[in-house]
Amino acid sequence: MSQLTFTDAVKRLGRYGIEGHQIYFIDLVLLCEMSWSDGVIQEAEREIIYEYLYYHVDSINRLAGCKVLEYTEARQFIEQYLDNPPDKEMCEVIRDLMPMLRMENREQDEAEKIRLDILNACLDIASSSVTKYPYGICERFTAEEKEYYHKLEQLLTGRYLR
Repeated sequence: MSQLTFTDAVKRLGRYGIEGHQIYFIDLVLLCEMSWSDGVIQEAEREIIYEYLYYHVDSINRLAGCKVLEYTEARQFIEQYLDNPPDKEMCEVIRDLMPMLRMENREQDEAEKIRLDILNACLDIASSSVTKYPYGICERFTAEEKEYYHKLEQLLTGRYLR
């Protein structure tokens, strides 16, 4: 079986309308999926995603050494996934391609920073809002949020960190 190339990965994302430099926004789609994992996206979760969006755009621009991404474009792209849950099949493809597109061919420290940034944002999202109050001592995060977090953590730790 042949190994998936970067071009193949970009074509796969294109089937879901993610094209060109929008591939750099796939991190944000995963954060939206985390927010929707309990069935509802709350205002505090949106705010955290927007904060991460600004941080993420700045990081990509700094890495490129020039302004390649705009905040407004990132906001426009991500709002569709804040208003409605992202397509499950598309998210599966994004999760499958994420390590390759964002972490492969990076220095270990850089890959680790990407991994921690995403996972820390997921923790912030999960801890920002509860779906019911009062909640039990182990219910601050829903079972669905915990499941999603661990799935993402395993994926991001697995293949591309040495």
